[in-house]
Amino acid sequence: MYPATTIAYAFIKRGIDECNPINQMKLQKMLYFAHGYHLILYKKPLIKEIFQAWKYGPVIPSVYHSCKIYGSGDIIDTSYFISINGEPNLKLIDSESLNTINITWEILKDISGLALSSWTHTEGSPWIKHYIEGVNDIPIPNKDIEEYFSSFLKKSETTDATA
Repeated sequence: MYPATTIAYAFIKRGIDECNPINQMKLQKMLYFAHGYHLILYKKPLIKEIFQAWKYGPVIPSVYHSCKIYGSGDIIDTSYFISINGEPNLKLIDSESLNTINITWEILKDISGLALSSWTHTEGSPWIKHYIEGVNDIPIPNKDIEEYFSSFLKKSETTDATA
């Protein structure tokens, strides 16, 4: 397990390096997807912190606060992020976690943060189960995320098999 800011930095840096920067909303949803995918694939959490159900979907507060200076715009540099968190050493991330980050990037890099936010709001999602309007500190348990991603990935496999 890694601090959320370490995984966030990996996505931010990848976006900058590939001239495909991401904004705060997309970053939060990429973290959520990566975490859920990792729970299913490796049977363990990717991120140490617990996601919370906020208005626009699952959020890791430490990442939100590390990136809020960018507002809703693209995160085009890491200087502010690094000044708050220090520069994470991406070389310390294990191969399983790098695999999760790479797969998540490839799947989501061209999908907007708004579209990803809408996806987190679908019926039966962990966010739907836990969100209370106006309250930002309700945790989304990893077991709910794992169950959702398990059923989501099974539906995807079934759809792929029938296509």
